[in-house]
Amino acid sequence: MRARRTHIVGAGIAGLSAALAATAEGGEAILYEAAPQAGGRCRTLYPAGGFTHDNGTHVLFTANRRAIGFLETVGARQLWIEPEPDGLPIHDAGTEQTSRIGLSPWSWLFPSRRPRGLGLGDLGRLLRLALCSSDRPVAELIGDRPIMKSLIEPLTIAVLNTPAMEASSQRLGFALRRLVRPGAGKLLVARHGLDEDLVRPALDTLQARGAQLLTGQRLRCVLTGHDRAIGLALTDRTVALGPDDRVVLALPPWEIARLMPNLPVPDRFEPILNIHYRICGLDRPRFLGFVGTLAQWVLIRDNHVSVTVSAAGELVDRNSNEIASAIWREIAPVLGSLGLDAAASRQPETRVVKERRATIRQAACPLPQPPLLPLANVALAGDWIGSLPATIESAVIAGQEAIMALQHAYRTRLPAAAPHPQRVEHAA
Repeated sequence: MRARRTHIVGAGIAGLSAALAATAEGGEAILYEAAPQAGGRCRTLYPAGGFTHDNGTHVLFTANRRAIGFLETVGARQLWIEPEPDGLPIHDAGTEQTSRIGLSPWSWLFPSRRPRGLGLGDLGRLLRLALCSSDRPVAELIGDRPIMKSLIEPLTIAVLNTPAMEASSQRLGFALRRLVRPGAGKLLVARHGLDEDLVRPALDTLQARGAQLLTGQRLRCVLTGHDRAIGLALTDRTVALGPDDRVVLALPPWEIARLMPNLPVPDRFEPILNIHYRICGLDRPRFLGFVGTLAQWVLIRDNHVSVTVSAAGELVDRNSNEIASAIWREIAPVLGSLGLDAAASRQPETRVVKERRATIRQAACPLPQPPLLPLANVALAGDWIGSLPATIESAVIAGQEAIMALQHAYRTRLPAAAPHPQRVEHAA
């Protein structure tokens, strides 16, 4: 019996996750990626001049069970390490002091690991945030408390990439509930980088399973008939689909809107700004948070320092050189205190990466969501699908659930999940 073939459009983390799920029991998978490399937003950049760096400061928590399982499947779990086992260093520009904060509520039993300003009354607010039944903006639920600045606002922006004045308390509450489990609050980073420690191991595993990756292949349109996909029109080829073939569209919402304009998808996004400084760093990665500065998170590697500014709507249109200079002046004294040769007056080679639609805006309001199966043999995947925070974890889950939905539909011969009759959707 011929193994069922899955065509996966998009080789970001959701697409790679779908491919691993599709090939787990001997199935065939073909990945089509418009970019020259796989990884999506979780990629390493290789520009001319040898200054190699990831596009951003991506992290995982040990609470991210599906993402950890992904790493274990591809043999890369040991490559993700805990850079700050004694608590996350947070530098407050207002006091010019650095303190360590535990990321698990259990660690707050130790006074040295508590967020600054945490009081007994805040425990009730945090509990309401973790268990909230009606969605409200995070800032409205917490109120004007010291813990808002020292913990909640940085956590909200990091997890949801949305300002706390708008961000969904339900989505953040989901993340907080995960962190309550003992051992779940350890922060992990890729030891060498996203390509070497995440994407390449996944591609190696897929290649060993017989999967194919075709880059430079943008999906121009989906050919349909009788509520099914019958072909994929790509950059330089049209792929005819067999009666048992299935498709996963692991694409961002604007691409789904282009291909299937009748589907409801989120249409509001938040940018992320990443600034990379080429400097001799440290043998082991370090990860620091900043409050009261433009810089929010700093990842120190052996040959560069990366800074992330999430929910960067107020910065993304400003001059890149001005932003990089201002942030360097903020972080240089702290880098110097860690032993790096960093002087505020001597900015190293710098590269600025602006992602204007890094994630959907995860506000406290209903977000448009398409059916998981818009056609009988087509499933959608991506970190924006569903009600979880848009993270690596949600991308992994989305890829796996897309394959599960297709398998279920095939077994039960269910029709498409929503009546969206389409024959051919052309796109420029």
